[in-house]
Amino acid sequence: MITAPHEMLPEMTAEDISRQQGIVALRRFLNSQVRARNIEHYETEAQPAYVAAHGRAPQSHEEVAAAFRLSPSYRTWSAMNRSAQELLWQAAGEPIQRNAEVLSAHYRRLVAEKLPQVGGGLSLNPGLSGLGLVADIDIHLQPGGYTLDRADDDVLAGALYEMGGRVYSVGQGIGAGDSKAGAVIRFLAERFPDLKPARILDIGCSAGAAACEYALHFPEAEVHAVDIGAGMLRYAHARALALGARVFFHQMDTAHLGFPDGHFDLVVSHNVMHEIDNDVRRAMMRESHRLLAAGGVALHQDVPYRFQDLDVPQQVEKSWDVEFNNEPFWVTYTTADVTGDLVAAGFAPQTVRDERIPKLRGPGAWYVAYGQRG
Repeated sequence: MITAPHEMLPEMTAEDISRQQGIVALRRFLNSQVRARNIEHYETEAQPAYVAAHGRAPQSHEEVAAAFRLSPSYRTWSAMNRSAQELLWQAAGEPIQRNAEVLSAHYRRLVAEKLPQVGGGLSLNPGLSGLGLVADIDIHLQPGGYTLDRADDDVLAGALYEMGGRVYSVGQGIGAGDSKAGAVIRFLAERFPDLKPARILDIGCSAGAAACEYALHFPEAEVHAVDIGAGMLRYAHARALALGARVFFHQMDTAHLGFPDGHFDLVVSHNVMHEIDNDVRRAMMRESHRLLAAGGVALHQDVPYRFQDLDVPQQVEKSWDVEFNNEPFWVTYTTADVTGDLVAAGFAPQTVRDERIPKLRGPGAWYVAYGQRG
């Protein structure tokens, strides 16, 4: 299923591939056949059990969550889904751990050999590695978390993020050829046809997939990408060099970006908003506005769940990741007034929009919120 399109992915045995294919099949089954019936089980099992115990129907989010736990079918799905996530990291992580020294060697070689040809760069600030909850928890159970950094040539965090993300996405039913950055690039070409960015900033770049795509799509542009984890950024830098993408990577705090005012024509983020709290998200919006030149566009993309579109049982069901998948800001994001944040950051209200845009491959959509600086 997963073939290595660049040198920073580990060598895979037939057993590795088979295990990952099994996880994909399990996750697809749990999502399409089991989770799809959670609301039905709430109505037929959870709510009646709560009424029997309390003499009335559940009303608040807390009561609905307590009711869900009275459903044997929901508890079965929950336990299986958590186990599937843990198995995912075993299947994704074992070939990476087995090849950890090889990947570090690839990183050193690519920097030595490709950097003079490709360009770009890597700037690290180790003092930021312990910043906030991002460093305190293993987000979506990724071993070691986003800021894992064991040595000066460690790339494990980025390798895990990319490999785990591939298995997770396909298991969620997202097409293997889908690209969040690709969907945004297509949207920008349609909505802002005159935008020809000379400088692009990718905030929260993780393993660098989106940053590389912008660099390859806009080869004349100067692309910068920031994240908090050194191991993540080393991997992203080596990945970009392997693909011939000129990207400048920086270890920076999303809320305090060290670039001058008006420096960029396009500022983007991908799946960052659901990983940060209200204060950091609002700071990111303010930085997006500050960093844009006149006529520049800021666009922030994420998963399409917005709780105002869901009733309370649906909201609670979609909140499973908060408690069981180390996603502390999932509900914070899904209930956020993102367009309001953009306006408060300085964007003129008439330029601010949010909508769902089609995925590049397969069914479904991504959520985007954007604004243009006057």
